[in-house]
Amino acid sequence: MPTKKELRAVWKQKRASLSAEKKQALDSAIVKEIARSRQFRQASGILLYAPMTGEIDLSPLVRIARKLGKRVAFPRCDTESETMRFYELSPNARLCVGAYGIFEPPADAPLYTPDKRTLCILPALTCDPHGNRLGYGKGYYDKFLKTFEGVTLCALYHGFLARELPCEAHDVPVQYLCTERGVFKLRKKKEEAPKKTVSLLASALHAPPTLVACVFCLLLLSRLVEPYFARGGESTGVILLQLLIFAIPAVLYCKLRGESFAERIRMRAPRPGQIWFLLCLLVVMITGGLLLCILTGGIDSLRGSFTLYSVFTSHVEGSVWDVLAVVLAYAVLPAFGEELVFRSILCAEYEGRGVGISVTVSAALFAMLHFSLPLFPAYLLLGLLLAGALYVTRSFLTVFLLHLCYNVFCLFGQPYLSAFYLNAGSNEIFTFCLVVLFLLFAAFAAGEARKIYHGYAKRNLDSSYTVSVPLKEYPKALLRSCCSPAVALCMVLWLVFSLLNLF
Repeated sequence: MPTKKELRAVWKQKRASLSAEKKQALDSAIVKEIARSRQFRQASGILLYAPMTGEIDLSPLVRIARKLGKRVAFPRCDTESETMRFYELSPNARLCVGAYGIFEPPADAPLYTPDKRTLCILPALTCDPHGNRLGYGKGYYDKFLKTFEGVTLCALYHGFLARELPCEAHDVPVQYLCTERGVFKLRKKKEEAPKKTVSLLASALHAPPTLVACVFCLLLLSRLVEPYFARGGESTGVILLQLLIFAIPAVLYCKLRGESFAERIRMRAPRPGQIWFLLCLLVVMITGGLLLCILTGGIDSLRGSFTLYSVFTSHVEGSVWDVLAVVLAYAVLPAFGEELVFRSILCAEYEGRGVGISVTVSAALFAMLHFSLPLFPAYLLLGLLLAGALYVTRSFLTVFLLHLCYNVFCLFGQPYLSAFYLNAGSNEIFTFCLVVLFLLFAAFAAGEARKIYHGYAKRNLDSSYTVSVPLKEYPKALLRSCCSPAVALCMVLWLVFSLLNLF
């Protein structure tokens, strides 16, 4: 492993390579993530730092903290003892140049005494998943943290996260890490653990497919209670099962992954400028799904009622309240639960291995969820399109609405499809119309996606949440991502029950 001196030179050079525009955008994103974090909101006081050249500028947090009634303090270094203490900066005071050319509180600033509710935000050249940070070698923060009882948080660009750093006896690891992607809870490295490179993603390598395996098992167990649903009360039973199968496991998973994980799953509001892209993609989903259904099951596969997971069949009849219950059970909750598990959570977990990997794995597991060999290609296409929409819109809620619209079409669109097919007079005309619509709106959607990404580039939005995987390395990377007992269990369950559904 390189020495700390060698690592400092490497990370300083990497930090210097950032453009001023990109650095400003990343700094602003990190300020927002810290400001909305639980650690910041619950803190009684904030210990900040005055940024040196290249360091993350967190000065906007001063105004935010004071607006929330929090005290703010900055460090002052004692070069003789090589220790530092924090002094409170009053609203009218200004920082002045001190030791090492670093700005520090004026001489008349009052000493700040931290407590257990104080949040100390530290700078670093880099940090690893165990909380070990690389500073400038003086050890000022390590000496201060020896007696600090509050919460420690390191501010760092996500692309500057190291896999492992050398750790010495006097080093004090930090508890949390904040990047432009959110706040992560860090874990101390156990002494008995083997010296092995660990990353935030690798530590949870088998967790995502385990969640999917739990969903598969719960869904299959629901078949045991389906015969007991009373006619007229199926929707209520399906609603309860949806909450049990998707919502509860997903919430528990996010809880176990840490409070910061919820911020990684893109719970952002839809943007009006993306409506045309979503409408085009919805037409692509509908026409593409229909074409694959016709290809694998024939034109007769379009007939009949909407069936959920090859188990629950919808009955769209009765009063307005009955119809609303059907929409909730067969459209709203499936769209929300499936997007939360298969797009939001799975993509967030797998994207560290490349967007292509996260899109492929999430789409394949999503297609297997429906336990149907003939419909597997159609569901795979839907999964790929929905995962692609997640990365284009960067919003879970937007993709949820897209999936919801697709489910509503499946619920109420079957009679219109049958009528159109009868009026067309031949299978060839009907299929030809679907192909034309699919290709036309696929071109529209691709064009809109290009415009959206162009807008991201103009605003210099961060895209460091993923890594680039060479095309020739893609099969190996995909295979490594699927090497998990949980993935194998999902494949076995899908194959067995899909074959049983054929008979």
